[in-house]
Amino acid sequence: MKNLITILVLTLTASTTIGQDITVERRELGSGTPGQVGQESASIWGNDIYHAPQYMPGNPTAATLYPRVLEVPCTQVGEVLECKGYSWDVGRSEYLLIRPVIVKEPTVVEKVVTVIVPGPEVFVEVPVKRKKE
Repeated sequence: MKNLITILVLTLTASTTIGQDITVERRELGSGTPGQVGQESASIWGNDIYHAPQYMPGNPTAATLYPRVLEVPCTQVGEVLECKGYSWDVGRSEYLLIRPVIVKEPTVVEKVVTVIVPGPEVFVEVPVKRKKE
């Protein structure tokens, strides 16, 4: 019973983006359908990994081509994650998968307030007098 509860908790808290709608920016020689401008919808493959159409020069051959996972910066807009695109110019016909990395907007400091905090009291130790003084 304990194992079942542990598995359920781990499954529910494994990732915050599983099952979300994700869009990827289209870029030439990279993410999205080639020759078009705008956003491309990505489909989930599992474990926080997504796939979107992409430019694949030369098309896959009989050679073994291992999939690669690219971490793409994304921002949360309502229910949808909007991700930046990527360009791939390293090799031919690699299957590229996307792992969204949510980028938080930096907090802006509106007003700087100076607070003076008193320091600790400093006690000066008086030397001990000799008996004949």
